[in-house]
Parts: sequence; structure tokens; C-alpha cells
Amino acid sequence: MKAVVKTGKGKGLLEWRDVPEPKVGPGEVKIRIKTVSVCGSDIHIWHDAHPYWPPMILGHEFAGVIEELGPGVEGWTLGERVVSETRTGACGVCSACQSGAPQVCKQKRPPGIGRDGAFTTLLVMPARLLHKLPANVTFEQACMIEPTACCVYGLIERVRLNVGETVVVQGPGPIGLLTAMVAKAAGASKVIVSGTSRSAGLKLHKALEVGATRVIDVGQEDLEKVVLQETNEVGADIVMECSGNPQAIAQSFKIVKRLGKIGVLGISGKQEGIVVPWDVALFKAPTVTFCFSSSWTAWETVIRMISSGLLPVEKLITHQEPLSKWLEVMTDLEAGTGIKAVLLPCE
Repeated sequence: MKAVVKTGKGKGLLEWRDVPEPKVGPGEVKIRIKTVSVCGSDIHIWHDAHPYWPPMILGHEFAGVIEELGPGVEGWTLGERVVSETRTGACGVCSACQSGAPQVCKQKRPPGIGRDGAFTTLLVMPARLLHKLPANVTFEQACMIEPTACCVYGLIERVRLNVGETVVVQGPGPIGLLTAMVAKAAGASKVIVSGTSRSAGLKLHKALEVGATRVIDVGQEDLEKVVLQETNEVGADIVMECSGNPQAIAQSFKIVKRLGKIGVLGISGKQEGIVVPWDVALFKAPTVTFCFSSSWTAWETVIRMISSGLLPVEKLITHQEPLSKWLEVMTDLEAGTGIKAVLLPCE
């Protein structure tokens, strides 16, 4: 079978090559991939700017059907439509795992990052990580459950959005747009999405389509001034920082209200150079919550929300191509001419 393989450490080093079919072990299932979406981390791995453990096949946002059951697997049947969490490799005994958060275990090695992923035809995963798909959830929607679960985990479970609050989302990439969509569906009264002039066309326009009540091109408008106008000079109840941009990170503390909440979802990719306006933060005393990965409950919440029509995640899909066109698609996404791409494995 064909696969997109990161062959070693360093920039580039992605190859479209033949790989052997994986073998299923005890407690595992073999999944025939129907759809896999491209994550920003796939592009970062391509450029050697994200933790990863090669050689491995890329891809961790996927959906498919069960093709084979390993020894000891119960409660699943051949042909079932499934998605899977990505917390493979979690040790089960560290403080994070024992506290019910294996998704942040130091030993976790997700598919497409620390083990073979879904940019291929067949993938083996532990049965314990699977979630069943309702009949009315398409495979195109389903491969976007993983990133959406990260947004639900961050905004709903970690930051704890309350109905009627004003939410500012910084960064209109896929995670920012999904966060805006979740915020509106969960009862935010105002959802303001900000981005740079590079995002002013496609992405900020899409933000209005999926739930934003106002969008701000920070190259053309003063975000702090707009937020104060929209909140009667109080500031945002919640700022979700989804850009990883140092300037946006600093600005989070200026636009949040006193005793407000800041949720961090954006990866900066920087080891240094991020400056927090310390005294502003001190006097406002906001709660800052870092939101990494997702929980089992977030996955179940997203599945219900998509099935009920509350989250039309398919609206973010700008590319749908055969997996063999992975390079063309990833190049488009990197250039900012797309939002979310769905790849279809070659049967």
C-alpha cells in the first residue's frame, strides 16, 4: 500500500512510497482509512518544526471502517464506522495518566507523530481509543473530529465558557475557526475573530460564515479599541489565543477583562522571544489556561454536536483530493490558499 512517510529528522524528507500492510495485535483493530485531514502539525513536521519520531507515516485526523479485529477485542464488529483518539503510548502510571489526563502523558506517541499514522490505506489502533460514528456523520466531517475535540476540550472543559460571554479568538486558522464555531454553538453572545491581513480574505470571511459576530483585520483596525467598544469598555470575558503569534499573545492580556479568562491553543514554535506584559497581567489577574490535546468526553461531545447539526465542520473544507496529491495540497495550505484539506486514500 502507498503512504506518505517522514523518513528521518530534518526539513523535507517526506516520501510517497510503498509500505507493508500493518498487522493487528491483541486489543487492536485494523482500520481502512476513508478520510484523513491535514493538520498544521503535519506541515510543521514536514519542515522539522514540531516534535516527532521518524520514520513514520504522517496523519492523525482520520476516519474509517473496522477491517480486522485483533485477539481479545470485544464490543466492536467488522465494518463499523469509527474515529480514534490519538493518545497511543501513554504510560498509564504517571501523575497525568493517573489523574485522568493521559493525553498529556510525556510518553504519549500519537499516530503520525510518534508511530505510523493515517496518510495511507490501513492503520492499526488500540480498540480502547475508538469512538463510533452516528450514521448521519459523514467521513468528511468525521476526520475533523480530532481537531474539534481539542477546541471543545480547551474552551468548554478547561476554560469553561459560560452562556452569554464574549469570546475573542485570535488566529483564524483551522483551530481558531473551529473554536469560534464551538463558542457560538455553546452560547457565546459575541464571537470576535482577529487575524492579519494575510487572513483577511478567505479565513476572516469564513469566520463570519461559521459563527463569528465580528472579524478584525489587525492590520487595518485596532483590536483593543474594537474589543472595548464591543464590551462597554470592560474587555472580553474570554480570549482564546489560537495563533501562536508573539504580538497576539501579548495582546491577549490587553483585551481580556479584569478577572477574565485566557485560553491558549496556539503553538508558537519559538523557544524564546515571547513577552508577556507582566504588570498588565498582574493588575487584571486573569486566569490563563493552557489547553493541549483532548479528552474522551470532548470527543463524545463533538460527535453529538456534529450529529445534531450544531457544528457544520464541513464548511471549513477547501480541498478534497486523492492522497496521492498530498504535496500539492500541503503546499496550498502552507501558502494560505486553503483552510482544511481532506485526503482520500487510494484503495
